[in-house]
Amino acid sequence: MGLVREFSGKGRLLGSWASSSLMLLVLALMGLVAAGAVVLLPHAASIPPVLAGAATGATALPRRRQDETVQPYVKFMTLGIALVRERLVQRVHLDACSWSDRFLQGIETSAQLRVFVHDLKLYLLERHPLTAETKTICAVYADVQTAIDDALDVQTGIDEACRQAGREATGDELVARRQAFGTALAHCGHLLRFAYVHGRRSESEELRALRAKAMSNDAFHSPAVPSPRRWFDRWLTR
Repeated sequence: MGLVREFSGKGRLLGSWASSSLMLLVLALMGLVAAGAVVLLPHAASIPPVLAGAATGATALPRRRQDETVQPYVKFMTLGIALVRERLVQRVHLDACSWSDRFLQGIETSAQLRVFVHDLKLYLLERHPLTAETKTICAVYADVQTAIDDALDVQTGIDEACRQAGREATGDELVARRQAFGTALAHCGHLLRFAYVHGRRSESEELRALRAKAMSNDAFHSPAVPSPRRWFDRWLTR
């Protein structure tokens, strides 16, 4: 439960095989340290000074502040846990980044990205009504919108220059267009990682539906108004 509470709002402990393995390793080390402390505690006074000094020196490495009353050998045993936990924090963050990068694959235009980000913002605001989370969502969304506008400006400028000169885009122009769109994708990834970190696995299907809607041609056209039914249509369809 301690790990679950610590990583709440930071990521998913079971986001990948690597993070799952690190979590199990942390739990195993915590169990070993607890068992070792129970065994060694009655014999703390008989530990050789050399070993006690080595343990104290090892625990002097940069890490979080610890309780000064903890025995040096206990600090030495928990040093491994601290290192694995730091690795677990990094792995959880990388899992979120990898997930958002994979999720955005297939979105190829700024128009698709704008539709998806708008729907994603509404989706998140509906499920995270707290004031602090709402401010975060709106702030990240504003950054995404700015990046998309910049990408559209770059694309429009290049298209206009090519049209006036009657030529294809140069290599530098293609790179500039790709970089601007990549920046917009990166900002969108920030908002998507918020959905990943603060959401649940069961919401993945709903997020994929938002992505499919943005990538569909129907997202850019108003639905056709159905023609009025005539009073005798029901008899013709029997």
